[in-house]
Amino acid sequence: MKYEEAMEKLEEITQKLEQGNLPLEEALQNFEEGMNLISFCEKKLEEAEKKIEVLIKEKNKLKLKKWKATEAENEKVAKKEEIDNEIEKKKKQNLLFPKEED
Repeated sequence: MKYEEAMEKLEEITQKLEQGNLPLEEALQNFEEGMNLISFCEKKLEEAEKKIEVLIKEKNKLKLKKWKATEAENEKVAKKEEIDNEIEKKKKQNLLFPKEED
């Protein structure tokens, strides 16, 4: 799975959970899948950061210089943080898994 696909799936899951009309079991499955996707995306970003180190030749020595993230990459990280914060907020408000009425 690609990072972008995982982020799209995570957005879909977040929207479903925010609606609050899923049965408890289905909501739990979606929540678990979302948490796994967050972990996957974090690992992919860490891998990308490590790969994006650029070699620069300086005075006959090789020196590693970290590549700075683009605005688009920063936006993806911000979106992930926004989703994480929204999930936490919903959990605290007990909106993620509303109680079923008798």
